Amino acid sequence: MALALGLGGVVMFVGGELHPRDLQDSVDETLANYFASSTWTVSHLLILVGLLTAVGGLLLARRVGLVPAEVRPWLTGTAVAWGLASIELVPHVLADRDLEHLEHGGATPILDTHLLLGAFASPLVGLGAATLAVAIARSARTWPARLLAVPAVVGGVAYAMAGPAILLTDDVAFAPLFAGQNLVAVWLVGTALRLGLARPATAAGGVRPDESDPAEVAAPAEPMALV
Repeated sequence: MALALGLGGVVMFVGGELHPRDLQDSVDETLANYFASSTWTVSHLLILVGLLTAVGGLLLARRVGLVPAEVRPWLTGTAVAWGLASIELVPHVLADRDLEHLEHGGATPILDTHLLLGAFASPLVGLGAATLAVAIARSARTWPARLLAVPAVVGGVAYAMAGPAILLTDDVAFAPLFAGQNLVAVWLVGTALRLGLARPATAAGGVRPDESDPAEVAAPAEPMALV
């Protein structure tokens, strides 16, 4: 579970770092510049793979009972929200096929679909991360969880605003808000590290149960807790 969350976060971060960044005077000019970049496709494929890997980690955490009851609804909601948001990444990846039409003022159906779905997908990803991070921090009541919630909330809210802002204002000044995704990725990796370090004493070389006592031998190991 920790591996899935951490790997998902790393892959998302790498994908975000590969995303083209040069802004032009308008949204259309910026998008045309993005589409012409050699990293457009690989960047978004990595983000898609990372997001789905993280969803798998969240669902696995729920299945094996690594979250308390008060966090479980938030975890489930985030997993569903991220799963739905991943659908938008399909036209997102393919939007560069509209480059020639975009440059010549023609119809851009794939790009239009990407922008429309993106107005819903970015809030699903951003707010899903922010609310789950806060729920985990409140349940855990530890400084590491609280500190990790900061990039999740800051990055999540920024990313949540990006899609709707671009669609509604057609202002390229809002494009940098998409970088908030990288802070969400940092939270995923940090949470995975917390989980990986929270091993039972036996896994860390602690005292093993007395094999002469059947009750101790038969007792199941306490699962690692996400919070």
